[in-house]
Amino acid sequence: MSIERQIQLKFLGVDFPVVNVNSKQSFSGEEEVLINIEPQIYYPKDAPNIFKIIQNVQISVENYFTISIVAVGGFELNNVEDEELKKHFINVNAPAIMFPYVRSFITTLTSNLGNVMGTLNIPPQFFKGDFQVVTDEDFSDEI
Repeated sequence: MSIERQIQLKFLGVDFPVVNVNSKQSFSGEEEVLINIEPQIYYPKDAPNIFKIIQNVQISVENYFTISIVAVGGFELNNVEDEELKKHFINVNAPAIMFPYVRSFITTLTSNLGNVMGTLNIPPQFFKGDFQVVTDEDFSDEI
């Protein structure tokens, strides 16, 4: 009988260090809402098992509003020796864990803007591919 160590992916929470809402006129909900999410990853040098997913979120409707949010999710990953499996946890599992918090934040934010716009419920997003890695200098510029 063999015993394998279980991979441990621990979610440390999401912070929203940047939130900008610019409204030009009240939005009725009939125009197309454009959503752009640019995920990045940051590896702190002083904590080898910690990584952060940065999601730069832009939501807009031309001539109505723009919302810009930077969401930073913290994660701890232990007991992974296989690099491909590690990349999968970082590029697929971690964003899938984090994104519902981002969606909820956007829904709550827009529901509290009064007559500026109605509540936005953005659809689930699926992340594929490797994220751009940001350096210490880039990370401090992001937030």
